[in-house]
Formats: sequence, structure tokens, C-alpha cells
Amino acid sequence: MKDWYSSIYKGFIITGVISFIIGFFSQGEVSIGAYIAGYSVLVLGIMMLLLILFNNILKISQGLSTLQLIYSIVSSTGPFLLMLAVIAFILYLIIKYKTLITSQHISPYYYSFSNIAILLLLVQLYIVYTNISSPQFESTGKITKVTNSLLYLLGVLEAICSIILFTILKYFNTDGFTPLKI
Repeated sequence: MKDWYSSIYKGFIITGVISFIIGFFSQGEVSIGAYIAGYSVLVLGIMMLLLILFNNILKISQGLSTLQLIYSIVSSTGPFLLMLAVIAFILYLIIKYKTLITSQHISPYYYSFSNIAILLLLVQLYIVYTNISSPQFESTGKITKVTNSLLYLLGVLEAICSIILFTILKYFNTDGFTPLKI
């Protein structure tokens, strides 16, 4: 049963990566649809990972105080909660401003920061996938502190990119003209 569950969330992560690759090499409605599908599938995969992490914390923390329990939860699941929040925010932005993005009535910098955010997310997913495939995670259900710190760093950088994306989409709408390329 445990192998079955792990293959499902690993499959969600791989499907999300494939969807991002499709979105990266396409344009218009196909690209937006691929990004929406990729972010949605990743939300499911990360939520399944969070269930495993919460389950392991609750098994271990029977005699801990409330403050120790909160610290244990934040220290082990914090990077995944941050990743989930950033993905949900970017998904919200894409859905809300879908017509502006597909009609290309936004600043060209949106595409640059969107690609940076996706690349940061792909690096995070690579780190997560290599760690959840390790025998240590399979037996203990925990990720090392160095990996958690690295995921926090990448998550903060991705959060900064998502805030820049929000600013571009909200305040820098254009009339659709693009700069001349000579």
C-alpha cells in the first residue's frame, strides 16, 4: 500500500514537470492550459507529500507540548507549505489574468519572470523528487535539514518572482503593441 501511494505522488510530480515542458515550448492557449494543468497537478502531489509528513510528525510527537509540536511541523513541512502557497498564488494569477496573457496585452517582462519562476520550481521539484526517492525518506519519512534549508531558499526566491508577476499583471498592462525587433 505504501508503494502504491508513493507512486501516485511521484506520478503527479512527473506529470507536472512534463506539463511545464509542454507549456514552455508552446504558445497561446496551449501554453496557458499546460501551465494551469501543471500547477494543479503539482498542488495534488505536494498535498499528498504533506499528508505523509504530517502523519510522521503526529506519530512521533505524542508527548510534546503545543509549542514543540508547532515547531516540529514548521521545521519539517515549512518548505512544502511555502511551495504550495507560491504555486497556488501563481495559479490564481494565471487563471485571473488568462485573457490578458493569451492576448499578449502585458509587459514582455512577464514572460521572463514566469520562466524564472518555472525554472526555480523545476529545481525545487528535482530536489524534492531525488529526496523522496531515497531509501532514507522511504524508511523515515523525513527530509534532511540541509534539503529543507535549500527548499526554503528556493521557495523565497520563487515567492519574490510571484510577487513581481503579480505587479506586472496588475499594473503594467499594455495595449498589445510589442517593441520592434530590428
